[in-house]
Amino acid sequence: MKILIINSSPRKNGNSSFISDALAEKYSGECEVINLSQLDIKPCTACRSCKVNNSLCVIKDDISSIVYPKLLSADKIILISPNIMGFISSLAKILTDRFYCLKTTDRKTKFEENKKMFFILTQGAADRSHGEMASSWAKRFFEQYGLKTFTMVIPNCSYDNTDGVKIKLDEIKMNVSMF
Repeated sequence: MKILIINSSPRKNGNSSFISDALAEKYSGECEVINLSQLDIKPCTACRSCKVNNSLCVIKDDISSIVYPKLLSADKIILISPNIMGFISSLAKILTDRFYCLKTTDRKTKFEENKKMFFILTQGAADRSHGEMASSWAKRFFEQYGLKTFTMVIPNCSYDNTDGVKIKLDEIKMNVSMF
């Protein structure tokens, strides 16, 4: 099984990176990690070239050259984002905006059937409901691309340490494995 882990945190050593590293270690040999903060990525310009030409995005950046091929070839995608002001990170938002070209002109997904998306949202708040809006949005968003989607909000992930995520790490690994 090919697993693609996408860390969309702008912070190099935060909670999302900790989860990404732990999952990469668990799935060593069958996964690849992409850190969006280390890539040259650009926002969607709404040029609609992808729809007119029924193609992938024409923007020349790392999403086009690196991320799309890996997204389309992975069996399971794990997207990890910090909760930023009740939503996903700006890097995750740029990526999801660029999903526009991953549907054909007749609105059919370009993803193969039975592909899975595991979405993890880390947040400082202890109350999981603070991430509910982003979590339910992610589920609806990825399912419209035909991705079987599971979402998980990880609370108590304070900015300055990874103690909260360490407590939940076994639960995260178990859910990823079972999904």
